[in-house]
Amino acid sequence: MDLSPLVPELRLAQPLWLVGLALLPGWLLWVGARQRASSGWPWPALVHLGALPRSPRQRLLWLPSALRLAVLVLLLLALARPQVGRTHETTTQHGVDIMLAVDVSLSMLARDIQPNRIEAAKAAVRAFLAETKTDRLGLVVFTGRAFTLCPLTSDHAVVAELLERTRVHMISAPSTAVGDALGTCLNRLQPAPGEDEAATPRSRVVILLTDGESNAGAITPREAALAAARMGVRVPCVGVGSAAGAPVPVTGWSGQEEFMQNDDYSLYIARMEERELREVADLTGGQYYRATDAGALARIYQQIAAMEQSAIEVQRVTRHEERFALLALLALCLLLVELGLRATWLRVEQ
Repeated sequence: MDLSPLVPELRLAQPLWLVGLALLPGWLLWVGARQRASSGWPWPALVHLGALPRSPRQRLLWLPSALRLAVLVLLLLALARPQVGRTHETTTQHGVDIMLAVDVSLSMLARDIQPNRIEAAKAAVRAFLAETKTDRLGLVVFTGRAFTLCPLTSDHAVVAELLERTRVHMISAPSTAVGDALGTCLNRLQPAPGEDEAATPRSRVVILLTDGESNAGAITPREAALAAARMGVRVPCVGVGSAAGAPVPVTGWSGQEEFMQNDDYSLYIARMEERELREVADLTGGQYYRATDAGALARIYQQIAAMEQSAIEVQRVTRHEERFALLALLALCLLLVELGLRATWLRVEQ
């Protein structure tokens, strides 16, 4: 990790004002000559008075001129605008743009993974969110149509909240459109208008979780995978469910709670279709994972979280704070002291 110096630094915003410091020696010579001329004795007979002991007041007659010199120095420094602060801090972190595509079709209610496929998938994704601290995440849900539930964001709490609200039948479209889901994720991974992609290169990943064969949609999974490969987007695919399949509850269309509590099953058996998912993963440089139980599903997401990392440089710039006001205030205080001394105790009679 490359860290820039963290010690506060001093810089001058208008350093040309310091040229005035070169004129101060000439001013001192002029003041000294003037004081020597004014302190001479007008009558030769009084020259011997200079040998007498001097009082404390006489010994401090130089003080007002010294204070005036300090005032001038402080004013020139204030005009140079000194600034104190840290220039910048550069760190190397890991960050990935990740779109999560989660199948919410009816077959995700099959109970070959306990408590069922959709709930096991949500639990695995929740654990995945905890492992991705510096990543931007988005969430797409799909059945026969794909819907962006959350665009890319660094606020993982928002993604977690929307994940909790994910339910089977939240999209009223039958079948499974894997190609459309992948295409929707790719659209979300496109750079935003005005965003310089080259300035902050980040890996882009779509994690596709489904349990069935793609049998709907405007584009095929292969077409979407080829588009992802052209964009440089990896697509790890997670197939959830057993190869033998499991019966799916189809009664109680009022909501998931009734599905979960009802033991009346149809003859429909949801089987895992792996061929298309393997092809998508291979075309995009991703990897195919098969989860046959909740524990395996959680481990798969942990593996993905460990693998999908890319080094990015993050630069934090700290604004320097002005310090001229402090110098100007100190100069004003010294000027008031000087004027007070000249007007009272150290007053010189002309």
